[in-house]
Amino acid sequence: MVFPVSRLADNRVPGVDAGVAINDPLKHLVACHDRIEERLQILERVIPHLRSDSEAKRQEAREALDKALQFVEVMGHLHTLDEEESVFPRILASGGEDTPILQELTTMLESQHREKEAVLEKLKAHVAAFPAAPAPPSAEQAGQFEGLVAQLTGLYRPHIMIENERLIPLSADHLNPNDAEQIRQEMRARRGA
Repeated sequence: MVFPVSRLADNRVPGVDAGVAINDPLKHLVACHDRIEERLQILERVIPHLRSDSEAKRQEAREALDKALQFVEVMGHLHTLDEEESVFPRILASGGEDTPILQELTTMLESQHREKEAVLEKLKAHVAAFPAAPAPPSAEQAGQFEGLVAQLTGLYRPHIMIENERLIPLSADHLNPNDAEQIRQEMRARRGA
């Protein structure tokens, strides 16, 4: 098996994330970053397999591609809502002397969210124009796909790094237990839990 299609199928989108309970909202955000990175790696590896001589490999690669895009779209959207509607307002409200730093950070992250969303929409539209599986995309389509994936990963990876290294520690410093519980409940509600 070239891609872990069965593992991707185990992610119950849009339900609660498989394998990670939302007990600690900040740890959940970091774990979600890891799962998004897994999908980005699949997107980077998929093109040679989509253009393989083996129809079975092309079919498997297309399934992995579709599931990876679905995960990034659905879980990425929920993740963004978790941050923008639950985490950001609370850390800004409790920021004290850190408020200017937090305001600058959250504004930058929100801008990056919009950039990622725009590139993801282009990528999804591009993949929708691929021939039906297991037919391979053309060389031109493959090249454009690789360029869009490079744009998406080029936005996502620094964004994840900034969130893991700056947002999460600052949030841990500024969120009280009541804030964390409210965020946890909101995250669970978004996922229908």
